[in-house]
Amino acid sequence: MKSIEINDLLSYHFYGNLKVKDGVKVFVDGVAAEKDNAYDYTLKCVKDDKVYDLTSYGKESGFYIENENSILFCGNRKNIEKSTSLYRLSLNGGEAKEIARFDKPGMSVLGYLNENTLALMTKEKLVEEESDYEVFDEIPFYMNGQGVTNKHRSHLYTYNLDTKELVCVTKGTFDVSNAKIHDGALYYTGQNWTRKQSLYENLYKYDGEVSTVVEAKERSIQSFDFVDDKLVLIASTHEKYGLNENPKFFDQDFNLIVDWQECVGNSVGTDCALVAGNATLVKDQALYFVSTIYDHNNLYKLENGKIELVFEWPGTIQTFAFEDDTLYFIGADLASLQQLYKVQDGKVIQLSDFNKMEDTYVADPVEVSFGEDLTGWVLLPKDYDETKKYPAILDIHGGPKTVYGKVFYHEMQVWASKGYFVFFCNIHGSDGRGNEFMDIRGKYGTIDYDELMQFTDKVLETYPQIDASKVGVTGGSYGGFMTNWIIGHTDRFACAASQRSIANWISFSQTSDIGPYFAQDQQLATYYENPEKLWWHSPLKYARNVKTPTLFIHSDEDYRCPLCEGLQMLNALLDQNIEARMCLFHGENHDLSRTGLPQHRLRRLNEITNWMEQHLK
Repeated sequence: MKSIEINDLLSYHFYGNLKVKDGVKVFVDGVAAEKDNAYDYTLKCVKDDKVYDLTSYGKESGFYIENENSILFCGNRKNIEKSTSLYRLSLNGGEAKEIARFDKPGMSVLGYLNENTLALMTKEKLVEEESDYEVFDEIPFYMNGQGVTNKHRSHLYTYNLDTKELVCVTKGTFDVSNAKIHDGALYYTGQNWTRKQSLYENLYKYDGEVSTVVEAKERSIQSFDFVDDKLVLIASTHEKYGLNENPKFFDQDFNLIVDWQECVGNSVGTDCALVAGNATLVKDQALYFVSTIYDHNNLYKLENGKIELVFEWPGTIQTFAFEDDTLYFIGADLASLQQLYKVQDGKVIQLSDFNKMEDTYVADPVEVSFGEDLTGWVLLPKDYDETKKYPAILDIHGGPKTVYGKVFYHEMQVWASKGYFVFFCNIHGSDGRGNEFMDIRGKYGTIDYDELMQFTDKVLETYPQIDASKVGVTGGSYGGFMTNWIIGHTDRFACAASQRSIANWISFSQTSDIGPYFAQDQQLATYYENPEKLWWHSPLKYARNVKTPTLFIHSDEDYRCPLCEGLQMLNALLDQNIEARMCLFHGENHDLSRTGLPQHRLRRLNEITNWMEQHLK
């Protein structure tokens, strides 16, 4: 039986953005292009339950189904600087035809406002670009995955296919977040801001004139939809559980429709989901939505003020759509990569087969219960022999408001194939179990640390085959923070790999793109009122205790957990003559392990794996 290899990542297909309309079913397929060190994104369609290629250019990741005969998408196939073209592709064969060109880069098509007018969206810079310096005078001045955003705003346009007139709907410092078309009008959330962006945005309507539909005030609108012509807001007040509080369903006047305690969307972590999807969809007189429950995704519907379970799935639902009463979705099954499925008469039918794992060792997650109603999983090493001793790796998820599930996680499967026990869990702070379980504000490094140590103890007790002197620990983002915290509070781990981490909540609060509000919310402290509390929760405070050889992985365009966080821990360890190393990736951001350039993703995993091999074997 073959092992899972690091380079297998280059062969995986990542699906998403499924849309169904007028009998047409189209989705996006992303795959690594090793030669170009990039990703190819192509459009695929489904006919008679068979998957066919629609495009081969490799740059199409967004589209709009025009009718049963054609789709529209934006791109720049002629590589004209600061330009976007609008293409129409016949579903009956032939090449995509350019039907319009705009002197603006990065435009995307939302759909038709009426029979001859399209709505489009793009991000624009309000001032002339400078070649060798940047000016920062507002926050956020950069955003992870977007780079420098100072004086950048997302704007909406309409384009008349007959008159060729392009009209700007939103202008100047107005910034659009989310836009949808309903009944011939364009609805969008956004705000007009300078100096400091607000967390709260109003909902507007454009039908030739702009009007305010909903004033958000102290409520954040996550998304919105129209059900039976009535507006449904998915929003949060943040009153009881802070910024991570799960949203509820409200009407246009912010009257509560139903009190939902779980999240809306897929928060199950994996390094094998590259293409975005949808969390909500309106069908008939119901709003369908994905939610994360414990360690998996379910599909629910909100109808007549009540929420009903529609479909329970043990893995992930990345994107979904309906054709009549048949559900189509892209997701991952247990210990599996993404596929396209349909659900008919209660039966799940797999329609795609690109990600094949025949004659390959894929470790099935074995559940381990610990603490007070907590759950984790263990992957057994390839060719497992109960009479032998093995090294092990504890992997800690990010967030902290995400979850680990039982779907395929490439890095963990690589380590299992290389002869490691791999164990991971969902502790307090994780998603999928309601607001109270999620809420660890002001508690970082306390209950979460204790539960991770309880889990490690339980795994070692359950599997005496693990050599307790050969256990490593790793994690990214919140998992990186926790890795930094662990090595400052125990030397039980033989080595550590801290990725895109937080070391100092005081510096983080003033350098991260989300720092000014996230640090205060999560630690219940500010640098000016009670810096002592921020410092108490900072792993750097305890760096003098570290004895664990530690690898740091960071990216110089990570604006979520900026480079200075990793550098502070690295310097603190080297200053004490503790074995430490940093691998810094240029041009990458916080999402290196998920969406980074293929060669960088391979190098990252090789760095971590080699570090574990060096210290655990």
